[in-house]
Amino acid sequence: MKGENLMEPETRTVHVLLVEDDEDDYLILRDHLMEHGSLQKYKLDWVQTYQAGLKEIERSNYDVYLVDHYLGENSGLNLLKEASQAGCRAPMIIVTGRSDREIDQAALEAGAMDYLVKGHIDGQLLDRSIRYALERDRLLQKIRELAVHDELTGLYNRRELMRFLDYEVIKSRRYGHPFSMMMVDIDHFKEINDRLGHRSGDVILQHLGQVLLSNTRGCDLAARYGGDEFIVVLPETTAEQAWNGAERLRKVVDNLSIRVANEHGAYDEISVTISNGIAGFPEDADSADALLDAVDQALYQAKHNGCNQTLLFNAQVVQKPADK
Repeated sequence: MKGENLMEPETRTVHVLLVEDDEDDYLILRDHLMEHGSLQKYKLDWVQTYQAGLKEIERSNYDVYLVDHYLGENSGLNLLKEASQAGCRAPMIIVTGRSDREIDQAALEAGAMDYLVKGHIDGQLLDRSIRYALERDRLLQKIRELAVHDELTGLYNRRELMRFLDYEVIKSRRYGHPFSMMMVDIDHFKEINDRLGHRSGDVILQHLGQVLLSNTRGCDLAARYGGDEFIVVLPETTAEQAWNGAERLRKVVDNLSIRVANEHGAYDEISVTISNGIAGFPEDADSADALLDAVDQALYQAKHNGCNQTLLFNAQVVQKPADK
């Protein structure tokens, strides 16, 4: 989303993407939006295919999506479902040529905010539907934030990580695109906690969370996996590419100075280091669980080799003990 002031149309442009295989329908909807240009300024872009629509939805560059029910041999309802699996949270509106209660119900079950019938749409109705979808999404977003984010770091939580990871596995198998995973662990964190206290440990975790957010792409998912372990899922990325990004991240943390309170009530500046394990799908694993195990083994080996380093998974290296 491009901003949170969704109900202030006079101050912002609403970016809309139409996924529609018929150019005439695109021109009609464009004209409808222009009818209400004085009330709300819209920018309407258009793609014609299911795959082009999914690609744009995954980029998250639009405020709202209008999706045709029939996209050649594909279904707009399936596009909504796949977009939801990919983590898209922007509001979507189904546009169809049929007025059918079953389609209406199926659209809502697939996650559509509204359902519009071609031939019955005018500028006022389309404007209202978009504004309603945006406002409803704004309210739902507050609820989602609590459900999918780690309270301490602001990163995604483990449940959202696993949902996104399962989707990336499905997408990789379907389209043959690789993706990678990075597991990040703070070196000697237990000793830091014991020496400085858990409150200072929390400050360090928060700082690392912000570093991860600042040094990952919009399409990546950064999550707190547990304790001082973090995971980043990198779509459309080979393990070697992920290693380069992980090394940049490691160097950023290596140069980081974190201000924490000491036992005397004053503040100290401390430094920490991280170790990273990297593995790729499908070259290193054939399932989500196997990929998690691979990055865990790579991270273990990085720790075993002395910490403050990034290692790619190597199936030939002695594996991490099962009870470790």
